[in-house]
Amino acid sequence: MKTQNETIENLTIICRRFKIHFIRLKINKTFFVLVLLVLALGSTTTKAQSLDSIAVNFNISLNLKNMHLWHGSIVTSGAMMATSLEYQSTKQKFVLGLWGGSSFDGDYKEFSYYSKYNFTDNFYTELVSHNNYSDKENPDIFSYNKHTSPNFLDIALGYTISDNFPLKIYWATILFGGAGDYENDVDGSENNSYSNYVELSYRLFQNKNSKINIFAGGAFSFTTDKTFYSEKANLINLGMSLEHKIKILSKTFPVTGTAFWNPETKVGALQIDISLF
Repeated sequence: MKTQNETIENLTIICRRFKIHFIRLKINKTFFVLVLLVLALGSTTTKAQSLDSIAVNFNISLNLKNMHLWHGSIVTSGAMMATSLEYQSTKQKFVLGLWGGSSFDGDYKEFSYYSKYNFTDNFYTELVSHNNYSDKENPDIFSYNKHTSPNFLDIALGYTISDNFPLKIYWATILFGGAGDYENDVDGSENNSYSNYVELSYRLFQNKNSKINIFAGGAFSFTTDKTFYSEKANLINLGMSLEHKIKILSKTFPVTGTAFWNPETKVGALQIDISLF
């Protein structure tokens, strides 16, 4: 027969697993509520617009990069193209977009989507579905299974204090999805990490054609030791960026150089990003 301690321990495990499933259900419901809220905010700005004016609010972009960096990691070390198809409301409060990335050698492939709402010029929130299926032969773009899918969704906030003190605070939290954002307990149960990435950036200099920023980013979790980005809470992204406008014939192209170092992985790189349109 089971002892009283064994019975209590089993009940504890069952309650913990029920809590995990309940939290996951709440997060999924919260995500859909947030999406509906963002779409509702956007729809109120579009109802009064004609079809012609709505069409003007769509735009596309194309960037060339020698590599792709993101949150203290090298997503691909090969040259790549980044594209976007985006809708912005008339006053640019609401943004809904698709983002695609592909390396020239075909090893890196990503198709992500995002929504953003600008409360003020200095404060915004966004939802991003990151869908990097580079290592998947038969990817399911609609799956967010944390064991089999690389797709995951995070929510982020961005706030810049002021133009006179241009310190930006960026906080992103993974809500659910794949990519291994969880940790196994000694009893075999799984704890979702809900990993957080927080970055501080500061504009050191800006004139008509150039801008220099420095930044520091770290990762941590309130529920586990490891995070999606690191083995433990740690600084993972230190660096600087230089934005400069170069003129070729009669066309001006924004070019950004970003140097970063990851103290945990001992990795660093220099990314060059040219915006063609």
